Amino acid sequence: MKPIKTGIIGFGRMASNHHLTAMRETELFDITTVCDITESRRQAAEEEGLSATDDIDDFLDSDLELILITTHSSLHYESALKVAAAKKHMLIEKPLAVYGPEAEEMVQAAADNGVMITAYHNRHYDDDYRLVKAAVRDGLIGDIITVENRTMGARPAVGFGVPDYNQEWRITAQAGGGTMLDFGPHWVEQLLDLMEGRTVVSVFADVRNIKWGDAEDLFDITMVFDNGARARASKADISYCNLPYKWVALGTDASLTYENGQNEYCTIHGPDYEMKRTKSVEQLSLHINIAEHIRDGKELIIPASHALRVMQVLEAARQSGASGKSVDVAI
Repeated sequence: MKPIKTGIIGFGRMASNHHLTAMRETELFDITTVCDITESRRQAAEEEGLSATDDIDDFLDSDLELILITTHSSLHYESALKVAAAKKHMLIEKPLAVYGPEAEEMVQAAADNGVMITAYHNRHYDDDYRLVKAAVRDGLIGDIITVENRTMGARPAVGFGVPDYNQEWRITAQAGGGTMLDFGPHWVEQLLDLMEGRTVVSVFADVRNIKWGDAEDLFDITMVFDNGARARASKADISYCNLPYKWVALGTDASLTYENGQNEYCTIHGPDYEMKRTKSVEQLSLHINIAEHIRDGKELIIPASHALRVMQVLEAARQSGASGKSVDVAI
């Protein structure tokens, strides 16, 4: 397969420490150029053997085929529209956008220009989720009645990024920070994937800023599906205790739990038995999948439609949190 000529917008930690390494290891991408507004990050790119610029128009006026967008979240929308207009494929670090309508416009722009758009939902293959998904897909709990995917902690993810860029953006609403846009895409994406084939018909959410910065540091989202099943995604960055279980699912035949802090098994609880289940779904490479999609037309693991559903749920959650009422949807 001919390597895909690739450029990066925003050379932060995810780009430099994760994507660059992972994409080079596949040998399916020829990463050549970085566009970044921060001089030290352009220097870091050059130390990696890449050319670097702060002019996005010059950057896009090239023979690049794929653009990796790894800026802070509030720049995804503006960058994606420019990339689509330049007729380049794009892989966007989650969240796809800050707001649902922005995500819809981005997906439409990509379609209008005949290019790929997808979000990098790397937690699609988390160890815990692969265990849960395998158990549910194998019918061990029957049909899902309710399922919860929840975590708590005492601090936001400030400090994750590179020290030479403003890390406070992760708790700043204007920059697209906050735990709902940080972890919400992960937990909601997993639940939508788990409930494949079902439509979300209503969303009720508690979305608030309590302590950190001015962005959300607590979200608790309940999705109701067209078959009556409920799915709950939540995270709080204001808790000094944690939950015993990250996953709790009640099914028509049995129940499932997954304990926080271990990755080896989930537990199936039946009427007269308890079984520790170690089987997982296969872990695939999102980067390899994207290359095979561009070159060979292989179906995307995270198609635009799936990435967009995540953003539509988060948009409904924000509306519900603001109004204190359930929001009717068809997602």
